Amino acid sequence: MGAWFGIKGVIQTSLKIAETHRAERIVTTGVYSIVRHPQYLGGILSHEGFSFLLSGMYSLLVTPLVIALIYTISWKEENELTKEFGQEYVDYKRKVPMLIPKVYHY
Repeated sequence: MGAWFGIKGVIQTSLKIAETHRAERIVTTGVYSIVRHPQYLGGILSHEGFSFLLSGMYSLLVTPLVIALIYTISWKEENELTKEFGQEYVDYKRKVPMLIPKVYHY
């Protein structure tokens, strides 16, 4: 599941945007309609999966730090995207969760 989120996020934004973080528009479809940061969610899920798969208990202990770091990076990127795209990105933030997908829709 982690790899799926990460790969779909790169494919949808194109590798150019994934490497440079310079977007021409906000992608709001596909995996980006589920979470705003699918690549980071994929990283967290992959970290957890490999930790369990390899019985890496010390790795699991680091998980809160990994999540805090990813949240901080996401927050910083969102501030930059809000400056770049303004109200359009603010509206997107209201509709789509940052890292934890909604289980249900209204």
